[in-house]
Amino acid sequence: MSRVENGTNQMDHMPPDIWEILQSLILGINETDLDLRKPHLKTVFTYSYPYIIFFYGALICVGVIGNVYMCGYIVNKKLYKDETYSFLLNNAISDIVKCVIVLPLSLYVLLIRNWVLGELLCSFLPMIQDIPQHTSTLTFILLAWDRYRYIKKPLRPRLPAFVCNVGTWLTSGCLVLPYPMYIMYIDLGQVYPKLEAVQGVGLCTVNLLDDIKEYTRGIFIIMYAAPLTTISCLFIRVSRELSKQNPAAAIKFEARAKENKTRIQDGSQSGNVEVQSIRTDYDRSSQYSRGSFRDLDTARTLYEFREPDLNVIKERRTQKFLVTIVVLYGISLCPLMVMKIARLAIVETYENMGYFDVVYIIFVWVAFLPACSTPLLFITWKLNSSSVERIRGYLRLSSRKMRHSSETVTTLTGTPASNQGKRCQYTEEAFSDTNSCQQDLPST
Repeated sequence: MSRVENGTNQMDHMPPDIWEILQSLILGINETDLDLRKPHLKTVFTYSYPYIIFFYGALICVGVIGNVYMCGYIVNKKLYKDETYSFLLNNAISDIVKCVIVLPLSLYVLLIRNWVLGELLCSFLPMIQDIPQHTSTLTFILLAWDRYRYIKKPLRPRLPAFVCNVGTWLTSGCLVLPYPMYIMYIDLGQVYPKLEAVQGVGLCTVNLLDDIKEYTRGIFIIMYAAPLTTISCLFIRVSRELSKQNPAAAIKFEARAKENKTRIQDGSQSGNVEVQSIRTDYDRSSQYSRGSFRDLDTARTLYEFREPDLNVIKERRTQKFLVTIVVLYGISLCPLMVMKIARLAIVETYENMGYFDVVYIIFVWVAFLPACSTPLLFITWKLNSSSVERIRGYLRLSSRKMRHSSETVTTLTGTPASNQGKRCQYTEEAFSDTNSCQQDLPST
């Protein structure tokens, strides 16, 4: 307090014109007649700021719409009961916070050269910017860990998703608590009250008394380098485990899926009639006797009781999209994280300040791209399953052969089983959310 009081007493005797020159030197503004209580655009963005606002606005709109749709889809379909979708829901909420709160504030700070947001935001803005980012990183770590546990041992209890999601936000909040110690706000109106031009004007800068370099390097290692390395190792192990699994572990019948679908739509009675008609077709077939049909029925019963807990083809497709989401997240965040580390070794002056501003505004936009890419990948992921058949039905592009097929039989080795000219082929869709069966002409 004694140093501040002494500094204040010395500034009381400083002529106003000298202080205006010093103030202009500190703020980087040469025009002493500017009212610094109002925001002023940086000179480097004088002509390009409309385009910057447009691109940032497009990023915000697409991110908010995509993540809101993603949250609504997961909640409406009750997919949050699955731990994988629950973690994706938490990441979508984090992306919404980024687009609604963090991105507009960051754009404002990058475009405006004087600080007019007050002391509170000066201390807490870095915390607001980093909490959603750390939450996404921790969410992806838990997602990869849960996936590895599930693929390794499907019967093992999975991670409690709700508790883990709450823990990601709490942990992120704890990681950014040191930020106020490294930020310093100087209210020029209180330091020199006789100068009317600086009333309500403040400086938000790094506290030079504390070393923020070690904290920045620690955040880079703990919340970027180490998490991405861990996630990569876990995903590699998951891919290896899935490659060892046999996707055609048992006989799969399309009749059972049609039976369940028909019972839901028309009632159990019509479903029983359909199954009975299939049984009659097998009984009347010259290639299958009643005993052979009982053997197939027994095989289907054994499959129903011994059906593996892991749908390998579905898990492989899920793994592919999850890896793509995390890879895009790491690549998009890399330039900004490297720039933060490089800035510690580069001296920022008024000559190179314009280059720093341009680079930062580009890297920040790139760092927020996953807020748009993740929901788009999620929509593509879900459209590749059951929604494809629904869209084909709307567009009347579905094959007539697929609509009239009554039985799908796929053996362990993929050998086709014929029944009156019907043949089923083994595809990835046959073991995913929808089954496909192609009917060929009878061979002579």
